[in-house]
Amino acid sequence: MTTASSNVTGPAEIVPQESDGPVQLIGRVLPDGERFLAVVDGLALEGKGATPDAAQQSLVQAMRGWLERLDTSGKLGAALGLDGLDEEAEIVLEFIDEQAEAKDPLD
Repeated sequence: MTTASSNVTGPAEIVPQESDGPVQLIGRVLPDGERFLAVVDGLALEGKGATPDAAQQSLVQAMRGWLERLDTSGKLGAALGLDGLDEEAEIVLEFIDEQAEAKDPLD
């Protein structure tokens, strides 16, 4: 089981696993006063930081621990809502830049 992240922000969701493809978790970063909060909707995990990148890295660390605990206990598939999740499944956390996607290319 592996995790990865990118450095952009946007909507959160769990993308269903294709036959041999990775499970993709989509995250977002929200302003929280003078700090930032990184979340994946539907999961009780969050990361906080002074910058969007720091919040993302905090969430990645929290998620790694969470994934390891659930994988060890055999409850990871149920927690992600994916029956029959293979223990060798790759899990990817990706942050998508919703604001960049919403911009008009003619601006």
